[in-house]
Amino acid sequence: MFMYPSAGAGTSKASTAFWAVDDVAAEVQELKARGVVFEEYDMPGIKMENSIASGGGAKTAWFKDSEGNIMAVSQRDSS
Repeated sequence: MFMYPSAGAGTSKASTAFWAVDDVAAEVQELKARGVVFEEYDMPGIKMENSIASGGGAKTAWFKDSEGNIMAVSQRDSS
């Protein structure tokens, strides 16, 4: 990953980066313990529970970095 300052930081309304994880619930729990605040979205066909959205074949949780960019951790749904 390459990071650098940008005048456009925080202006994207879409996810800037995704991390594929094996256990999204565990990742969310650990990040919350470190003070990360997760976003809650109301989207058709998506169920939000404990900051994790389920639907479309994945479980995903979104949060913003210190610049306001939207980041996500996501787990492919094995069911």
